[in-house]
This record gives sequence, C-alpha cells and structure tokens, in this order.
Amino acid sequence: MFSRNSAADRFFGLKAFAVFLLAVLFFSWGIGNTSLWDIDEPIYGQSLKDQIAQHNLVVPTFNARLMPDKPALNYWLMWTGVKMLGMNSWGLRIGSAVVGALLILYLIMALRRLYGENVALISGLLTATALHSTVIFRGATPDPLLILTVTIALLSYLRAYLFPDMRNRELLIAYAAMAFATLDKGPIGFLLPGLIIVLFLLLRRELSFLWRDGRLAWGVPIFLIIALPWYLAVGVETHWAWDRAFIFKQNIGRFSDSMQGHRGPWVYYLLSTFLGMLPWSIFLPQIFRDMWVSRQHFLHSQPKTLFLLAWAAAWIGFFTLSATKLPNYVWEAYPPLFILLAAYFEKVRAGAGRPARWGLVLSLGVLFLIGLALSIFAGWIVPRVEPRLPNMMEIGMPYLLAAGIAGALLWRRCWAQAWVTLGSGGVALTALLVFVIPRPLIW
Repeated sequence: MFSRNSAADRFFGLKAFAVFLLAVLFFSWGIGNTSLWDIDEPIYGQSLKDQIAQHNLVVPTFNARLMPDKPALNYWLMWTGVKMLGMNSWGLRIGSAVVGALLILYLIMALRRLYGENVALISGLLTATALHSTVIFRGATPDPLLILTVTIALLSYLRAYLFPDMRNRELLIAYAAMAFATLDKGPIGFLLPGLIIVLFLLLRRELSFLWRDGRLAWGVPIFLIIALPWYLAVGVETHWAWDRAFIFKQNIGRFSDSMQGHRGPWVYYLLSTFLGMLPWSIFLPQIFRDMWVSRQHFLHSQPKTLFLLAWAAAWIGFFTLSATKLPNYVWEAYPPLFILLAAYFEKVRAGAGRPARWGLVLSLGVLFLIGLALSIFAGWIVPRVEPRLPNMMEIGMPYLLAAGIAGALLWRRCWAQAWVTLGSGGVALTALLVFVIPRPLIW
C-alpha cells in the first residue's frame, strides 16, 4: 500500500511539475519582444534603475524622489530578473512569469487533498488559459506576487481549518504568505485575507477558531518578523516620510478618491471579472445556479464552497466600494471562482450533474458574440479611429471557432473534448495577442 501511494504521489508530482514548466514557457514566451508599454511598467522599471544606481534597494525612488506607490518586494523580484537577464524587458518581466507558473503549481498541489487530482489539475489549467492571465503574468508590476501570496494564504488557512493533522504547517504558511503580501502591496496583504477568514468563521459560527486553534500566539510574531523590518528600515531612512505617504495617500487616498482617472460604475468589477476570466466565465451562471439549488447546505456541510464564495464576494465587494478602480485589483478573486468552475466541470464529466442544454447554448452563444465583437472592433473600428494601427480582424477568431466547436461537442455531451477546445481557444488568442498582432507595431 505504501509503495502504491508513493508511486501515485510521484506521478502526480511529475504531472504538476510538467504543467508548471509549460506555464513558465507560456507566460514567458516573447515577453522581451515588446518594450515596457503599460503605464506602470516603465515607472517601476525606472524606479528599480534608480535604486540600483544609488546602491539602495531599501528606499523606492523615482528620478531621485521618494516613490511611495508600492513596497519593496516586487522591486527585489525584478532586480533578481535583471541580474540574470539584464536591464531590459526580459529581465524586468521574467519574475512575473515565474510567479504566475508558481501560482498554477501551488493550486494543483494544494487542491489535491481538498478536491482530488482531477479538480486540482483542471483548476491550474483554467487559471493558466484565462484571458487576463495573458496580461497579468507578462507585466513588470507587483500584482502577480500579491495574487500568489494571497492565494497561498487563504488556501493554506482553509486547509488548516479542515485538516487538523496539517494545521500547524498550513497556518505557518498562511501567516508567512500574508507577511510577504504586505511586503508587496501593503496593508491589503493582510487586511483583506483577514476579513475573508473572519467572515467565513462568522458564517460558520466558529469565530473562536481564531484564538482557539488559529495559532495567533506564534502566527502574529511570524508575520511581524517577516514584514516589519523593511517598513522600519525605510521609515528610519526617510524619517517616516515614505511610510506616511504610502499609508495616507496610496492606500487611504486610493480608496476614498479615484486617482489618475481610474474610476468606474458599481458594476465595473462584475464586468471586468467576467471579461478577465474568459473563456471560462461564460459558465459562471451554471455554477451559481447549481449552488443556489443547494444553498441550504453551505453553512454546515459545504465549508469549502462557503469559503470560496466568501473569498470572491468579499474581494470584489471591497474594491467595488473603492473610488479607484482598475481590473488588476480583483484578480485575487479569480482563483476561488476557477476552483468552483473546475469542481463543476469534474462533476459534469463524472456524470454527477447534467447541465441544461439551453444554458450551455446561451453560454457559448455569449462567447461567440464576444469573438464577433472583438473582430468587428479590431478589424473596422480601431483602424478608422487610429489609421496607423493595422487591421486585426483575426483577434476574435479563436473564440468564434472555439464556441462553435465546443457547442457541437457539448450538445453530444463530449465534456472533456469541449473543455479542451475552449482551453485551446484561450491559448490561441494568447498566441495572437503575443506573437502575431503586436508584430506590425514593433517593426
């Protein structure tokens, strides 16, 4: 028995590692072929360049002035890439690509015990092939690190809650991950994960878990040992000017008032989440319908589902209340939704659930219309508004073809083949965005 389990563990580990390597290749391929184009990338790149020139990786600066936008962890990640590949697009972005692949690997490994091998692997693949993954893990910004550390913190806490035999280890990982998240983006790294955990425990009427079994007595010191030294160092070196500007302007200021024109309606994040999770988000209505039918069981018999829903709802809800709105702010809500989608796909594949055909037709019809809209927008509207840009009608073809083929497969209940088709459509769209469409703009 022991040998069979060990062999199964090794085989699963090999599959997870293979997906990790493919994800590294997928996220990093061609990242040096374009210059730093996002408004934030050149700023962070120049800031790192200033810090290297000053031989000071403690105090973030930009053109010799304090830059209190973000803490130091992402600069250290970019610095590592620059040391390996040079001060260029490759060096600045490679860290984000590796972090994205590490997120996929962590999801696969952490979800195996929670949901089984199939759901774990599907969750990783859904995350890798989503539209927004193409953007977020190919840019020199702090967001990938926050996504990874928040996901580790929350899933580790859930594993600690459900599995007492690994509680000490998982709680240690959760507190350390929140500390690194705080080093990457500030208070949001522990405040929102903490809010989600408290909300979940309140809904379960087990808030006492925090102090009874939550290991706060050594969890808080671990958090402080990791996160506090840099904040103290930058505070002392700048006479606390950096800390004050970071807390009051970049955190409280961004929440209470829109900055740099980044504002939007209250439905902003509902729309951006749907678009960012394409092509998989078209099935979210089926997920919510399925959960609504079994809603009476959430509080007591489905703690995993309740935790994931609290995670996604609290993260999206918090930033919906914020005055400053950017699509990247709610990427941390994608992992729980991808996990719910993966669990639903596996349930359907195993024959434990039969989705309504009209719902599938409607979902794939939406994806088809999105592909059509992309082709019309990139093929006719964009060239008329900006004549220097080429006709990019082909941008919508991956979704158009994937929707049509997957529709035929789902109608015949060929579930696995349909999911593979949609994933291939996502990869094809990424290939167009990365390799084909930017080429006329580069050369």
